[in-house]
Amino acid sequence: MTKTHSGPDAQWPLAPEALEAMAAYVERNSGADTARLMLKSEPGLPFSKALAVMQIECRRRARGKIPELLAHREFVFPKPISAEQCTHELVARLHASLLSGAGSVLDMTMGLGVDAYYVSRRVGSVTAIELDPAIAAAGAMNMALLAPNVRVVNADCAEFLAGKCGRYDAAFIDPARRGECNRRLYGLADCQPNVLELLPHIAAVAPRLLIKASPMIDVTQSMRDIGPQLTDVWAVSVRGECKELLFDLNLAAKAAPAAVTLHALNYLPDGSVQAFTCPAAQTAANEADMAAAVEPGMMLYEPNASVMKTGAFGAVAARYGVSQLAHGSHLYVARKAVQGFPGREFVIDEVVPLCGREIKRMAKAGGKLNVAVRNWRMSAEELKKRLRVTDGGNRYAFATTLASGSAVLLMCHKPQ
Repeated sequence: MTKTHSGPDAQWPLAPEALEAMAAYVERNSGADTARLMLKSEPGLPFSKALAVMQIECRRRARGKIPELLAHREFVFPKPISAEQCTHELVARLHASLLSGAGSVLDMTMGLGVDAYYVSRRVGSVTAIELDPAIAAAGAMNMALLAPNVRVVNADCAEFLAGKCGRYDAAFIDPARRGECNRRLYGLADCQPNVLELLPHIAAVAPRLLIKASPMIDVTQSMRDIGPQLTDVWAVSVRGECKELLFDLNLAAKAAPAAVTLHALNYLPDGSVQAFTCPAAQTAANEADMAAAVEPGMMLYEPNASVMKTGAFGAVAARYGVSQLAHGSHLYVARKAVQGFPGREFVIDEVVPLCGREIKRMAKAGGKLNVAVRNWRMSAEELKKRLRVTDGGNRYAFATTLASGSAVLLMCHKPQ
């Protein structure tokens, strides 16, 4: 019998028989209370029980993100953080599509390997680098089962680049997004590894680089930091939540591109995608974009999180013939409905002045109301307390500031 392991970090790589036994155990206990499961006496298991329970918990956390990979019962998670930080399946498919046709790709920060898996299906081969030995060993097991054209290397990516690592058609990197004490990072230079310092070394082995970055990263500053090799920037959202920024670099370019292109993508629950693309130079809004009047019966448009992240507010106004409420409000109005707007659509029912008297009047009604605040002094939570409402229902309210400086509450409903 294979030796029983004592904990989730003492296991990699698992022997084939232990992996099969653990996969069956996880499948059998997929709906179990994991706290009680850990207390249950089950001597003689040919795998770490703590590891198996961790698999159950990780699968629950990641089931909405990587359903295709989880359909393989022997797919394993090396650590709990792998389920929290792994790439969403839809986003990984985008990465793979951008690298499609490459003969060889270097993934410098493999992690759970979701990107490596999807990229491997569109390219000749992938070399995946992972610093953590446990994560690398688990990743090698997963790739041997699911993507045999992926070679996993346990190494520091900077040291790997400094060695005789060969040449690749493209490279991909997803630097760590948090620093010491779980501190959030807002610049590419603050991430680990520092991809800006690595650029000359990456250019020596690959002519193209995709940088996956936190949605907290400042787009404009990152574009300046990367410099003239940048060709495209993607802000990628899934169901309204911005998941990442993606920077595409031509490391072989002798001159700067004619224009950097911005892409805002939002994957919707029904499987469709809201997509908006524009040159970065066309993002700025001007006074001509501002609404002269806001009245009941007009359509109100709220851009999705990806458009908000790119800051392409002027380009959106020009493309769809809508007018911004004000420079900072990031809401748009139109006399008639427009097709294909990258965001949410509402009908304005009432324009209420945001003053104490009107807030008190509305508070008498209370009830359900979906409240959002754009360019106004109070938070949504504070306003909900003042209005004595709770989230829900089919009424929507946007507290915002108009171009005239007037603060208003736009009461809306969604069109049928």
